[in-house]
Amino acid sequence: MIDQLRTNRTLRELITGAFIYCILWEAALIIFTKSRLYHSLGLAAGFIVCAVLAMGMADSIDVAVDLDEKSARAYLQKKASLRYAIACISILIIAFTHIGNPLTFFAGIMGLKIGAYMQPLTHAVICRITGRQEANDAQDSIQVPDCGKTAEYDAVKNTGNNDTENHTEGNTENNLVR
Repeated sequence: MIDQLRTNRTLRELITGAFIYCILWEAALIIFTKSRLYHSLGLAAGFIVCAVLAMGMADSIDVAVDLDEKSARAYLQKKASLRYAIACISILIIAFTHIGNPLTFFAGIMGLKIGAYMQPLTHAVICRITGRQEANDAQDSIQVPDCGKTAEYDAVKNTGNNDTENHTEGNTENNLVR
């Protein structure tokens, strides 16, 4: 799993976004709470579980891509259930042992969601800071044309063979069914 952090740029960016989210939470906890250590330990434990869940998710996606559709669906459901169980068991351990605050622990786990939403932003910031964009995998190295056009669209446009009229106006069978 640790090897994925070296090779999977998206995973690094997701965990970086979760870390920034937890830093903002930590700043609020330091300012507004009295038992800072209790709340901070819950948040730190939540972030650690968040990072482990993210790495497990990336690993299960890597494996599922190589499976057929039915096997991949079953595999992903099994792994998602395992991640859910890990999150539930870990929050129960935090709650019953009083190592940290269960609410801040949950906030740390929610860093996974926030990190996923922040990933495009963290990607842009990291690319701007480093001044380059390295290809992470084959999909990242594909050059996508501007304006959301696909390579197939450009090929049809260049050959002059425009079949889009057949799909909209010429399809009278679908119009009769309605």
